[in-house]
Amino acid sequence: MKKFTISVCLIIIVVLYPLLEVSAQKANPEAPEEKYLQDTVKVQKVFSNISIPFDISMNDIERQINASIAGLIYEDNSYTDGNNDNFKCKVWKKSNIIITAATNDVFDFTVPLKIWAEQGIGAFGLMKYIPLEFEMNLKFSTRFTIRPDWAVQTFTTPNGYDWITKPKVNIGFDVPLDFIVGKIINNNHSKFAKSIDDAVSKNMSIKPYVVQAWNAALQPYVVSEEYRTWVRITPLEIFMTPLATAGRSVKSVLGIKAYTETITGEKPFGPFSVSSVPNLKLVPTIPNDFQVGLMSDVPFVEAATVAKKMFIGKSYDFKEGKYKIEITDLDIYGSDEYLVIKADVKGNLKGTIYIKGIPVYNPARKSIVLSNTQFDIKTKNILAKAAAWVLEGRMVKMIEDEYGLPVDELLGYAKQNVEAAMNSEYRKGVKLSGKIESVIPDKVYLTPTSIVAVVLAKGKVELKVEGL
Repeated sequence: MKKFTISVCLIIIVVLYPLLEVSAQKANPEAPEEKYLQDTVKVQKVFSNISIPFDISMNDIERQINASIAGLIYEDNSYTDGNNDNFKCKVWKKSNIIITAATNDVFDFTVPLKIWAEQGIGAFGLMKYIPLEFEMNLKFSTRFTIRPDWAVQTFTTPNGYDWITKPKVNIGFDVPLDFIVGKIINNNHSKFAKSIDDAVSKNMSIKPYVVQAWNAALQPYVVSEEYRTWVRITPLEIFMTPLATAGRSVKSVLGIKAYTETITGEKPFGPFSVSSVPNLKLVPTIPNDFQVGLMSDVPFVEAATVAKKMFIGKSYDFKEGKYKIEITDLDIYGSDEYLVIKADVKGNLKGTIYIKGIPVYNPARKSIVLSNTQFDIKTKNILAKAAAWVLEGRMVKMIEDEYGLPVDELLGYAKQNVEAAMNSEYRKGVKLSGKIESVIPDKVYLTPTSIVAVVLAKGKVELKVEGL
């Protein structure tokens, strides 16, 4: 009897097993459309301030001034000007001009001069013109300014003089004329000063150096060859702080206000070099808060591999264990702003289900995670008829809590590359120097090949132009 019972049970199981398999509910909804909002990522432009400190040595200033002022610097060919002063002269720069002192934007300098003069000496209507040759150091104070058009402008005032060789005439014995000539020099000192201002205005400008810095900033530079990532800077405005002196140097800071953006793919277009820049704006201080988007690129193949390790073979119970399903295969793709998980399941539900969520960067987990996770609407419609118990949300919630793509290492790599690019000689004499100080989450983008996490990196950057 016992053997009969067992046999009957076996027969029932064999007969009913196919029926039990058929009774498992099916889910084969239409897949969400695979589509992407963009082919490559171009991070939204952000404002940055690029600081360009420059330090000009007094030696360089002297060299520039001496290159601007050479040879004959003043000529008076009339005896009758200066209220009939009966004086003619020619003034040459004898040797290099020397800066003797500086305070902020005011410089004291000495101009060694060689002077030829003819001084009329006479009485009772008789006048004799005596040629003189002598040397002296004329002293000046000048205030440097830079006009909005980038021309250097000086305002020079007399500051006394010293004799090197005093003027005198021999009439059988030497007659010193330094008192008379000195008085004439005093009367003409301001004319000499104006001659210096005119020469500086004509020959000196820092605009070529500003144009050089501007063009350097325009060129895109690669921050990751592996991920084909570029940073492009679009200058907008330019500023400058007042000149200040420190020891034998003159210091100031140029500032470029610019858009910065990060782009993946082929090298972005770099504008042609410019020959002009916007007018200068003088400001008391210039910030150097640099911002740029850093990208971490996770290919869909890698994202799917991570998901498979997490979920394939994992079972989910529903209705206190009454129902159970297991994930057997999994794939990932994008649909507009959603990341879609295509999961093949078995158990009390067989077939394919689609779960989607919006990928975001979670700074606490340092990973890309899913938010607003839910079954796709077409999956919901199928499940509502076939297996409504799956819709209780437990499975979706667990996937949202557990799924994450670690990107901290990739972001660290991107930060390292940006800092390397920020601390290099961009071209001869043009050096970038900077440091990333903080990383703030921004957005996550989906492209046809990958998931791209973007964070906003903030720091400080300087662009140094040597030889200014």
